Amino acid sequence: MTEPAAEEQDLIRLLTRLDELRQAERRAASARMVSVIGHLIGTPLNVIAGRASLIRTNQAPEAIEENVRRIEEQVERLSLRIRRLVDYFGLAEPRLGPRSLGEVLVECEQLYGPIARGKGIRLEMRSGELDAQRVDGSLMPVVLTTLLSLAIGSAAAGAEIELSVSERGPKRLLFELAVPGLALPPGRLDRLDPPEPGVSYDVGAFETLWICQGLARRLGGTLEVMAASSGQGIAVQLESPVP
Repeated sequence: MTEPAAEEQDLIRLLTRLDELRQAERRAASARMVSVIGHLIGTPLNVIAGRASLIRTNQAPEAIEENVRRIEEQVERLSLRIRRLVDYFGLAEPRLGPRSLGEVLVECEQLYGPIARGKGIRLEMRSGELDAQRVDGSLMPVVLTTLLSLAIGSAAAGAEIELSVSERGPKRLLFELAVPGLALPPGRLDRLDPPEPGVSYDVGAFETLWICQGLARRLGGTLEVMAASSGQGIAVQLESPVP
């Protein structure tokens, strides 16, 4: 692999720094949201647990009625606050209409090809004759670039990362990405179960796969993670309908 020219080296440094900031922003947003949710549910749950304990120790009808009422109040309050949180911070509607697959892949390569080359990684994208197919113009680039960022960040110099696209059925596309430097997640992505005590796994990688799985569902598709057929790393399969 030849040494990049000075202009490309500057571009690589800039894009790499932007990618690092993107990852840091995602981590900060997730950490803050988890903290807010913890504070949101902590007090009501403590009140509920306390009232349940009082019911167990005081079986007088009037005491039971009062404690049940207080529990119901806390449940309703918690439910309302969570609904407001979801409604306000819920994912915004896409601002872009469908775009061609070829256009999206070119954009992904322009953004992450230089970063890959800067790390000595070969990035290959294969779409066959599908470039004219239409894909979601807002969320699909987010999912693909997020997965590419994960793959490039976890791969060692000299690795090859391939993103291939094929037809999965009528009006459905299958995106397959090899992530050579990453192990299988230790917990369920859909429930965001953290690893068991004593099990080590990169929190940023786990978070990234969880986010991409959620976005895949938003697209009307699925995202699955499995061991790579090569025996090294994982393979991510994203199935998505054609708009």
